Amino acid sequence: MENNPGRMGMKEKLHRLPLAAGIVIMAAMLVVSLFAGNFRALQNATPKAFIRQGDVDSIIEDRIDAAENILTVAARAGLNENAIHAAEGAAKALEAAKSAQEISRADQELTAAVSELTTAELSGEEARNMLSAADTFAELGSFLRQEARAYNDKAEKAEKLYEKLPTKFVLPEPDLYEGI
Repeated sequence: MENNPGRMGMKEKLHRLPLAAGIVIMAAMLVVSLFAGNFRALQNATPKAFIRQGDVDSIIEDRIDAAENILTVAARAGLNENAIHAAEGAAKALEAAKSAQEISRADQELTAAVSELTTAELSGEEARNMLSAADTFAELGSFLRQEARAYNDKAEKAEKLYEKLPTKFVLPEPDLYEGI
């Protein structure tokens, strides 16, 4: 190999690097690897989005349909317009919710609004229709809570890891389903 002073290999360049510059580069690499390692560890421990867990998307869709059935019965029965509008808004919020926390809050709001409608005094066919729709709504709520419990079991492990990470102040906190 010919000695060409204008052309140095990587090894020669590193040997000629000032000590201070080498320390700065090593410190920068350490910081980057710390952040990247913490991010990857948290990412691996965090379950996939709640909306994509099991049958959650389908359950939410069916729950909104059941709420709309309750709204139809309530409108035919001439129940309180404000309560109907509140339930419609809550159903739209649940439909738009994406994170576990958003879904939890929207579902709690929808449950409260629907509860107000299903406790109204009805008779005959309206009462039977309301009872049937309310039963379906409640059953789907039970299924959603089962999925939420399974999700939270995984998410709580990610939450414990998150609390131990030195870089948690720049990482997103794991999403939990509230209210179960």
